[in-house]
Amino acid sequence: MKEPMSPTKRTLVRALAALTGLLLLAGSPLAPADGPGQLRLLLPPLSSPDQVYAQFQPLAKHLEKSLGIPVKARVAGDLESLLRLARQDRPQLVYLCPLIYTRLADEGKLSALARLKRHGKSTFRTVVVVRQDSPYANLEELKGARFAYGNPVCAASRLVPETMFDEAGLKPQKDFFEERTLGSNENALYSVAADLFDATAVDESSARPFLEKGVLRALRYSRPIPQYLLAANKGMPDKFRERVLDALTSLKGPADSKVLEAIGPDVDGFVATTDGDYDVIRDMEERHGTPDIPLSMLTPSRHPAPHLGDK
Repeated sequence: MKEPMSPTKRTLVRALAALTGLLLLAGSPLAPADGPGQLRLLLPPLSSPDQVYAQFQPLAKHLEKSLGIPVKARVAGDLESLLRLARQDRPQLVYLCPLIYTRLADEGKLSALARLKRHGKSTFRTVVVVRQDSPYANLEELKGARFAYGNPVCAASRLVPETMFDEAGLKPQKDFFEERTLGSNENALYSVAADLFDATAVDESSARPFLEKGVLRALRYSRPIPQYLLAANKGMPDKFRERVLDALTSLKGPADSKVLEAIGPDVDGFVATTDGDYDVIRDMEERHGTPDIPLSMLTPSRHPAPHLGDK
């Protein structure tokens, strides 16, 4: 027959059991009380799905570690799928260009959270480019030119150039000899380099390799435009939203270089942003109308890009 446990020994056993339970809990991730049990990172098909997934998987892992919940990256198959998925009422972050963001935000589906930094700047500029040996010296001289638009989904490639043309006194449909939408910034840049068109307009990051190699030269840069951003679903709890924002803005190189460099060249962090930062896009749309964006335009090409040779 077992001897009865003394009160002191009984208290000690209970304390040890409680301590063991706390240690076990500390070793296993728990869903935060102020947020969801998991989070989706929704991505646009900027290139092939495998490539986009690889670009953002390190970010998903960083968020997963910081938040203590599963974070699943998903690449939309095309623009139509992206819009449908972004409108879903579920815990998610959505990576978007400024133009698509303003449309979804104005529907009340998403709110701005953090925007990208490149070279320490959370803005970008559109640049109108021509061949190095082109006779055109400034934007106003493009009357009679053949103009190639890149990706019309990107504000940098359609909406911002239209504003620049207006400020220069150009009316594209009247003043250009030919204008055509080629579906991607890469296609537009190579078409100008090959003398199939006289000029195009893209974001300066896309144009930089062509400018640095002396293949193309800049005619004019636009005003600063807020960068691509991560937007959160409207229903995300405030405290959890703050934790997500902290996890994003804490990313800094070189400690986090693997996460940031995977996203793209020259990416060096995120900064907090607000919906009002994107009013510049809304103002441009109000002045020039909403670009007609075919849903198929965001479906990535399966053809390999041509090589930009050294010069």
